[in-house]
Amino acid sequence: MERRREQRYKINAEAEVRYDNNTINAKALEISKHGIKIESADFIEPGTKVEAVLFLKEPERISGEVKWVVAEQGQEKVSYKIGIGFIANSISS
Repeated sequence: MERRREQRYKINAEAEVRYDNNTINAKALEISKHGIKIESADFIEPGTKVEAVLFLKEPERISGEVKWVVAEQGQEKVSYKIGIGFIANSISS
């Protein structure tokens, strides 16, 4: 049963996720009014506060918190699908 609160939109954008003293490369896969799903080779612990930069026509900065992480085994390595919930009024150029 689908429990999503709002429509999600598929995107394909390069992204950087910054937290503590770390910067990881990622791919933005989906976006909604309240969050974003990314894919990365790097694990981020749920509960971590992050800043994500989406490289769209203009870079967009988003502050959020990692809500969930799912590991997926590929042919050669593990990748992580990561759900980031936005912090209110956090989107800026």
